[in-house]
Amino acid sequence: MKSYLLVPKESIETQARVGPRGTEQGERVLSRTTALRFAVATKAPDTLSALGLRSATLPGPRPPVSGQEERRRKGKGAKSARGMGTRGADSSTPPMPGATVAEQTGAEPGSYRYMPLIGATMAHFYEEHTEKEARGELGRDFEFIPDVVPLSFPGPVSAGQPGPRNLGMSSLAEREWPDESGVPLAHAQGIRGAGVMLGILDTGVDADHPEHAARVIQFRYVSLFPNSPHNPARDIRGFDPDGHGTHVCGIAAGVHHGVAPEVDLYVASVIESETIRTSLGRVAAGMEWLLHQFSRPENSTRPAVVNLSLGFPLMPPPGISEADYNLNLRALQTMIRRLLDSNVLPVVAAGNSGPDTVGYPAAFPESLAVGAVDFARNVATFSASGTVGRRVVPDIMGYGVNVYSSTERRCNNQAFYERMSGTSMAAPYVAGIAALYRCRAPDLTALEVRDLILENAVKLPRSGTHKTGKGLAVFR
Repeated sequence: MKSYLLVPKESIETQARVGPRGTEQGERVLSRTTALRFAVATKAPDTLSALGLRSATLPGPRPPVSGQEERRRKGKGAKSARGMGTRGADSSTPPMPGATVAEQTGAEPGSYRYMPLIGATMAHFYEEHTEKEARGELGRDFEFIPDVVPLSFPGPVSAGQPGPRNLGMSSLAEREWPDESGVPLAHAQGIRGAGVMLGILDTGVDADHPEHAARVIQFRYVSLFPNSPHNPARDIRGFDPDGHGTHVCGIAAGVHHGVAPEVDLYVASVIESETIRTSLGRVAAGMEWLLHQFSRPENSTRPAVVNLSLGFPLMPPPGISEADYNLNLRALQTMIRRLLDSNVLPVVAAGNSGPDTVGYPAAFPESLAVGAVDFARNVATFSASGTVGRRVVPDIMGYGVNVYSSTERRCNNQAFYERMSGTSMAAPYVAGIAALYRCRAPDLTALEVRDLILENAVKLPRSGTHKTGKGLAVFR
């Protein structure tokens, strides 16, 4: 099986729109646009359907899973044809320990999912000749971007002495955000993120942790094969087998310790806890779901922010050509642009690989890239920084060293809080600051909020090794 993200070439080459700017609060109500509309976009699903690929989004009976048809023949006394075989996973064969997980497939030559809000179609081809036909029909207008480059989050790093594991909520009597952050002042003024939507793509969230249990969290689990009709995404009660996503959510929006505790949380689980990896297809499916939620009639005029603590490796991984790697980068950049087109501010962790290293999507100019400092404003040694062309990364800094937040619960419901370090922690702090600004002035565009964060940053001392952007993000 081969998987591709089909993106209109016109879409890849189009820059994000700036939108209206420079008006006073209350002078306008911005209805969310769903992304740039390209007339050619619908050609991909129409063509793939005509070639016999099954839509992962249309209702209907599920085709037989590989292996079922053969078992039915054997039950009737018919001989099984040797060599007929099946595609993908054979449900009649128990998986071997350590074996690669394979997608269950049916009798169709492939499957696809049309994602209109990000302007792309994900296609899985089970037969080489079908892929060849699709390229012949669509190659002129679409980039076929192979879903082969793994993404992962910049995992928490060791930074200082975190101390013993904190149990329950009794270890901290109040939020520890310094006065200079502006968070205590915002909360005292009643600015706590109400009315703002915060989307998070991560390992998930423990919706029953005390930090999150008081609210309803919209949650989607995006499966390993998100665009297959045999492995559908699930909208369920939030869970997190890793704890990273729960920690991120707690920093940005935790009821007891978060920067913006009254935002509405939308969380898509797209990163596996065992490998801390994800794929372009899973991120695309998660982002499409977020934009769908944000564009519902009741949400279309509400401000929104998205936190992305994930990225591509700095260089093409072994076995991945530079051409395929660059195509994946272009596709991811197109998705980040679609967020801005929809008036959603993308906040991205810069990475934990230190100075003179810049990853993606942090290096894209559409991203608000975040580096990490400690609570004394010292730049974290692990904080990634550098220059890509004329762009300096990061744009802004956030608290990302020994940050206290929620993680997980024991079987007896005992809650855990821990201190973690990384730009994965700094990014949700900045996302929370962005939510406070959008709460105070909901009519501002995403780009105006970005400018506000950069203009109000606290200047940091010049570092001989690290870039620090405009300084520390604060609320003023």
